[in-house]
Amino acid sequence: MRARRRSQSSSIIQERSKAVGLQINSKLKNLDLELVACYRAQDGEVELEPVFKSLFQSPIKVVVPVVRNQSMQFTLIDADSQFVTGSYGIEEPADLNYVDPLQIDLVLAPLVAFSSEGQRLGRGGGYYDQMFINNDKTVFVGVAYDFQLSDEFHSNANDKPLDAVVTETGWRVFCSEKLVFDSKV
Repeated sequence: MRARRRSQSSSIIQERSKAVGLQINSKLKNLDLELVACYRAQDGEVELEPVFKSLFQSPIKVVVPVVRNQSMQFTLIDADSQFVTGSYGIEEPADLNYVDPLQIDLVLAPLVAFSSEGQRLGRGGGYYDQMFINNDKTVFVGVAYDFQLSDEFHSNANDKPLDAVVTETGWRVFCSEKLVFDSKV
């Protein structure tokens, strides 16, 4: 799945990322949010630049993950943030302003694959799982391409299930109690 994601041309990634961004932005404007976690894309992941631009023009604050000492933390960013290459080759803010992850209302998380039951296959480090497994407040949304749907992987008790996943063609909601919009794709 990672090879397929990586093999997309940059124009296809941009086109699909724009479609995903439209899907996300259309829903986020209808939710009462104060703090949203996003990510800086790499390795063919869905790029969230359209989402960043929209959030920076709203009162919603934005955080991105950084990894320090085998632990993920979240730091505030804004439209003027400068980025440097950090852990795992991922861009991260040059200035770090950490926030308590329990303050995050909604997480947009990258993934390698997702299942029809709402399981998420990440890169294997378990950072998002460790951070949010016992957090029932934060809405946990996977961001993917349609082709990343797969029921050919297994999850375990330490894996944080998705509340929803968003792709270029729409949303799949797995935990409707946390999200106030229609669960149909």
